[in-house]
Parts: sequence; C-alpha cells; structure tokens
Amino acid sequence: MTYALHRQETIDGVTTKFDVEWWEVRQRRDKELKRTDFWALSDMTLSTARRDYRQFLRDLPSSYSSANEAADAWSAYNIPE
Repeated sequence: MTYALHRQETIDGVTTKFDVEWWEVRQRRDKELKRTDFWALSDMTLSTARRDYRQFLRDLPSSYSSANEAADAWSAYNIPE
C-alpha cells in the first residue's frame, strides 16, 4: 500500500476531480517516507528507482507551485515495489 495522493475518484463511471491542500500532500508524503524508510537501512541495497522515488517525495514542496500539481505528479509517478 502506498500513500500516493490521487485528486480524482470514479464512482459509477463518473470521474470527479478535487483540490488538495499542501498540508494533505505533506501528511501523505511523510507517511510514505516512513513506510519506505526500511529501503534505506544499512543492511539493504537501495535501488536507483527507490532512491529516486524517496528524493521525489522529499522534493515535492519545492518542485511544484501548487498542491494540486504536486498531487498530480505523485499520482503519475511510477512507484517502485
């Protein structure tokens, strides 16, 4: 399970997009960083894809001008297993 933030949902074939706030992005991002902390343990080899994903998460607030843009980028990101 990931904590990626999706700004849309589809119910009965109707897709609705909604706005998010920075606090929501940061809250979900912090949970996702905690969930993936074990990837970076000293006894594990951190793959480039995992390292890049964690860097992407840390950079979210500084890389996007709006919370909606950050959420859209995150939902489009290919999250490594």
